[in-house]
Amino acid sequence: MRGLLRAGLLVAVVALVAAFSACSPKKNTAATRNYQAFITRYNVYFNGDEHFKETLKEMERAYEDDYSAQVLMHPVEAYSNPKAPQPSGSFTRSIEKAQKAIQLHSIKKRPRRKPGHSNDPEYKKWLKRDEYNPFLHNAWMMMGRSQYFNGDFLGAASTFYYIAKHFGWLPQTVTEAKLWQARSYCALDWLFEAETILVRIKPDQLTSSRLKELYSFTYADFYVRSHDNAKAIPMLREAIGYANGPQKTRLRFLLGQLYSAEGDASAAYEAYRKAGKSAGASYRTKFNARIKQSEVFQGADIGPEVKALQRMTRYDRNKEYLDQIYYAIGNLYLSRRDTANAIANYVLAAEKS
Repeated sequence: MRGLLRAGLLVAVVALVAAFSACSPKKNTAATRNYQAFITRYNVYFNGDEHFKETLKEMERAYEDDYSAQVLMHPVEAYSNPKAPQPSGSFTRSIEKAQKAIQLHSIKKRPRRKPGHSNDPEYKKWLKRDEYNPFLHNAWMMMGRSQYFNGDFLGAASTFYYIAKHFGWLPQTVTEAKLWQARSYCALDWLFEAETILVRIKPDQLTSSRLKELYSFTYADFYVRSHDNAKAIPMLREAIGYANGPQKTRLRFLLGQLYSAEGDASAAYEAYRKAGKSAGASYRTKFNARIKQSEVFQGADIGPEVKALQRMTRYDRNKEYLDQIYYAIGNLYLSRRDTANAIANYVLAAEKS
């Protein structure tokens, strides 16, 4: 009996080995393509993608923006400026998972030709593909995004260029790769190269909310870096509509700064108000948004605004910010040419600094 069980087990093992070998990426059949796509997705890509999402979420949450300057579109852009506060988080594990998926599960071998299809244009295109694993483009995209958020903007641009070049039968993937390539160029301050890509992308190519989000963000980033605030504002507002969490708050604060720079004080005041009221905004962000509101206050009567700031001086959590509060009050008085009260508050600001 035991001999029969062992023999049966051996046969089962041999059958499994044969089945797996038949699904080797060195072969190209419907079975191998489906099998390699399944393994890529659930055995390699899933773990890398989960790590990517968790690391990105923490990077966006933990980053402390420099509110004394124009805030960045995203914390990752600080990598191109060593003087700026640097973001946390490593995407190396996601890169390694993507590389593993590509190395182990890429199907390069062309399928056996089917008789009677030699004149079919679509069949000819199929035979000219560079990759036959139907899921592998996702691993390539994960690698490019992970390189970007790791601060390797040039490496990311190269990866996205490769994707756009070698996955032509996937138009959405090509458009997404081109937008990420442009975003990588923006991070490098290669604005001419970024614009060359962006102007060639047409509205009908933005077939999903993900593409629309990436398009509006990248174009806003391009205009911000080009110091064209008037064109950046509508694209930034569109990007805010797709953002969430700390990233939405960050972009709202930046919108307030752009409106302020353009002289639209009322719009700036509202943008700062929304940034300060954003769900999940840190107290540091709320405080700075409130101070920025006072800077662009346009009401005829500054009394309520001054009182609101004076109330802030009574809170223990504002002890380290007292100099900023009194300075903001001084600015309010100075904007109304009340130099006596302005000087008094500037003196308090100096004492508390």
